[in-house]
Amino acid sequence: MKGTFTISLDYELHWGVFDKKDRSARSACYHNTLKLVPRMLDTFAKNEVHVTWAVVGSMFAKDQNEWNELKPANQPHYTNEQYSAYKWADKNGLAQEFNWAHFAPESVRSILHYPGQELGTHTFSHYYCLEKFNGKDAFGDDLSAAKKAGLKFGITPVSLVFPRNQFNPGNLRTCYETGIRAVRTNPDTWFWAPVADEGGSLMRKVFRTGDAYIPMQTKRTSYRLESVEITKGEPVQLPASRFLRPWHPKYNIANKMALRRVISEMQAAAKNNECYHLWWHPENFGDYPEQNMDNLAVILSEYRKLKDKYGMKSLTMGETASFLIEKN
Repeated sequence: MKGTFTISLDYELHWGVFDKKDRSARSACYHNTLKLVPRMLDTFAKNEVHVTWAVVGSMFAKDQNEWNELKPANQPHYTNEQYSAYKWADKNGLAQEFNWAHFAPESVRSILHYPGQELGTHTFSHYYCLEKFNGKDAFGDDLSAAKKAGLKFGITPVSLVFPRNQFNPGNLRTCYETGIRAVRTNPDTWFWAPVADEGGSLMRKVFRTGDAYIPMQTKRTSYRLESVEITKGEPVQLPASRFLRPWHPKYNIANKMALRRVISEMQAAAKNNECYHLWWHPENFGDYPEQNMDNLAVILSEYRKLKDKYGMKSLTMGETASFLIEKN
């Protein structure tokens, strides 16, 4: 198997940060993101790059009324209620004037119109799998709601990305039973080990940030697909390789270093016939759209070179899982 290039995007709008940020303050970012999605899709199509869009299921609704129809009756009872999207919505409302922060059915539907683009799920409510619950969690009900939302567009998602990278092996069986065949897991290094939102240490954050610019580990971030283990009754686990850090005007040198690091890792993956799995949030491009799109153009141009020179191939998470399942 030649080297492979996988991109997975966590598309979430305000559902991804409702517990951390003010939606009004994020207005420009979200509006820019909605405008950028068609441009990203065009760019991926022109470069024949396949992408998994892991979309929060709540975004499939057109408004609060439809969201109420899609949401599950059984909702998670977090010990810390600030993690509940449902509690937040009850308190703050999902008024039509804020639809741009919560609902984007046309944007979601547009993904299906482009070749090589996979519509996956990021759970229905941006569900946190490692937080503490009062009683039993409601993960299965949440995934069922995401599946119900997908049926609006005639799709059943087969790929899932855990919100905040809170990968929980205990949920894999439930994923499989709901039709999920591929999940993204965290890079195989101690500072990317999955933890609850409040479980991250300063040292972990320092190493995560530093590793985006200079190697903070000895092994490559890419990996051979042959090394991915297949467990019956569970989705295929596809580790991430690198989070694409967004461009920022305050860090001109760091911007170049981060981009150079991605390119170097892609080259190593292609040369060694390994998988390189890049991820980010479309919202990460929202604050400085043109600069971030320029960086994306550089990355996709490099992919084309590696495709021509080494036979590197672009695969979605779902396509990768299908290949591995068939092979095994």
